[in-house]
Amino acid sequence: MSPTRSAVTLALLPLALAVAAPASASAPEHFETSFSYTLADAVADYQAFGDNAGSCGDFVLLVDFDVQRSVARWPDREVRHVHYIGHFYSSADTSRSIVRGGDFNLTLSLDSSGAPYAVTRSGLFEYVEIDNRRLVTHVGHDELDFATGPISATPKAGDAVRQAVCEALD
Repeated sequence: MSPTRSAVTLALLPLALAVAAPASASAPEHFETSFSYTLADAVADYQAFGDNAGSCGDFVLLVDFDVQRSVARWPDREVRHVHYIGHFYSSADTSRSIVRGGDFNLTLSLDSSGAPYAVTRSGLFEYVEIDNRRLVTHVGHDELDFATGPISATPKAGDAVRQAVCEALD
């Protein structure tokens, strides 16, 4: 190799390495959040707004829950691991309850301003415990684009499961 060619190669080598170096992506921001929604909250919302988790004919289902979320946030998405535990209650007799809970991931797709434009959920969205047995009421994968609506959805377990919840509280 000629001395001129070697000099040019050596001069351009740092530039070539700088361009070829991998881009360093920043690590996600991590944080934990938790909150509770009490039976008193559910009763107040039902009385004020009619909010409930479903009808059982003679009564409606009220819920309480404690939620823990582990969150990782990047510029283009936020991933939440959600775990909750709580109860279904009969509005006719709130001393009657059954355990309900869930454990799933929620991914929010974010636009350049940080606003969410789509959401994906996957995992065990809800289960109940009836007679010391766990009954899954909603599990799977859901996708929703806020502009166009549902992309895909896993159906809930159906009326037979909801009926079992109602019967357990009747």
